[in-house]
Amino acid sequence: MTDEDILAGVCQGGRQQDAAVKALYQAHAQAMLRFFVHQGVSAEDASDILQDTLVKIIRSAHGFRGTGSAQAWLWQVARNCLLDFHAARARWAGRELAVDAARWDSLADTTPAPLACAMDATVDACVASGLDAFAQQMPERAHALALQMEGLSIEAIGRQIGRSAAATKEYLSQCRKKIQPFVAHCIDLLSH
Repeated sequence: MTDEDILAGVCQGGRQQDAAVKALYQAHAQAMLRFFVHQGVSAEDASDILQDTLVKIIRSAHGFRGTGSAQAWLWQVARNCLLDFHAARARWAGRELAVDAARWDSLADTTPAPLACAMDATVDACVASGLDAFAQQMPERAHALALQMEGLSIEAIGRQIGRSAAATKEYLSQCRKKIQPFVAHCIDLLSH
């Protein structure tokens, strides 16, 4: 199957798409992994970038218009995913905050006092409703957060959702940001 055939098959959906995705992986996965590692990322990060690359290729295959080489188009997607990875890493490196053990101990003292039982029931119902709405709209993210709430380690969650530990940590952070609008209105109940 040529790269042009692969992209055409991805666009068709169904069995043709399944065969095309398999052919895409077989034709390019190892070379792309080597490229990412050669560009200075770890093998674990290279796997994550490859996954992102394949997803972007599948989602945007319809954007290939047949002008130019399909192989060049595929590799441009791979390079863009690598650049996106480095940009995201740089953004997060700028936001990282080192917290030593003494600081964690002081943060532990800032947990809120328990609410009255009646208020707990109202707030719990509000939060439960928000969680249900979130799970309806973003089931994969809700599942990842549920695993974390069950106490699973980052590594265990990563194995279940098919991501590296670093990617899982980032994904969970993004999930927490995504859930906020679903439960933000519940804060108003705390002031009553």
